[in-house]
Amino acid sequence: MSAKAAIINVRSFTHPHLRSIYEEGLWGIPDNRVNRTRWEALTSGSKVLLYGEYGGKRGAWALCRLRGKELALNRPIRYWDPPTGYPLLVWLEPEVPSELSDPSALEGITPVGKEELASAFGFIGLRERFDRWSIYTFREAKGKGVTYPISRFEAALNEFLARNRTPVRPRRPDHEAIKEMIYQIGLMQGKFPAKEYPIEDRRIDVVWRRTARSVPYVAWEVCLGGDLFKDLSKLKHAFDIWNSIPVLVTTAELLDEARRWVEGSFHEIADALRLIPWERVRRFYEAKSAVKELETELGVL
Repeated sequence: MSAKAAIINVRSFTHPHLRSIYEEGLWGIPDNRVNRTRWEALTSGSKVLLYGEYGGKRGAWALCRLRGKELALNRPIRYWDPPTGYPLLVWLEPEVPSELSDPSALEGITPVGKEELASAFGFIGLRERFDRWSIYTFREAKGKGVTYPISRFEAALNEFLARNRTPVRPRRPDHEAIKEMIYQIGLMQGKFPAKEYPIEDRRIDVVWRRTARSVPYVAWEVCLGGDLFKDLSKLKHAFDIWNSIPVLVTTAELLDEARRWVEGSFHEIADALRLIPWERVRRFYEAKSAVKELETELGVL
C-alpha cells in the first residue's frame, strides 16, 4: 500500500548530516524493519514535512516534495557517519521555504511545534524523550507501512501553510490578489481550499472543502468587471451539484447589477447566495491574519 505523505525526523537542522539535504536534497534513514516498511510505502510526489530542532525549538520546519528514493545498502554517502549507515535514501525538493541550502533558510519560518503536533494532531510518536532519525507515513486507510491516517497530516500541513503564507495587502481591486486572500483565509480557518477548482468544463475561482477529499461546501467567484452572468452561472452550478454556499465577490459598482441578475435568472439561489464587496474580504483577511498571528504566538490551536 502506498503512502501519500510523510514526516521525516532529521533531529537537528544544524547536524552535520544535514549537508546532504542542503547540497543535494538527499536524505537517508536507518535500515530496520519499521523504517524499511514505511520507506517502501513512499511514492514520488508525496508531500514531506521535515521535523527537527532549530533555534532551540523542535517542530515541523520545512515542506518538501519527494522526487524519488533508492535503496543503497553498500554505497557510502560522504556526508554521513557511518557513510553506509543510512541506506534508505530519499531525494527531496523544497517547497516551503522554496530554497533550503543552509539552516538560515529557516529564519523566516514559523514551525508547528512538537507539542502541537503531538497534542493537536495526534502524532504521539513525537512525544518520545529522545529524537531519532525516523519516518512516519500517512494514507487514507490503515495498512502495511502506514503510521497514521492522511487526515492528520493534511490538518498539520494546512496549519504549517497558514503560518507561512505570503501576506496579501491589495489596496485596489485585483482579481488574483483577492483569490489569494480567500485561499489563505481558508487555510487559516482550517479548511481545505483550492484555486481554479474544476467543475465540468469550467473552473471555480476558489473553493473551500471540509476535508481534502470532500466536495466543496463554499464556492467563491471574484468578478471585478467581467461577465457577471458567467460567474453567477458557475456559482449556481456549484450549488446544484455540490450544494455549495455560493459567494460572489465584486465591486460596489456591480452590486446592484448582480442583485438584478439574482432577482431574475438566478432566483433559485437567491436565499443561498452571498454578495460581498471585495473590501469586506480584505477586512476579513486582515482580521483573520491578526488572530492567526496571536494563536501562533501563544502556541494554541
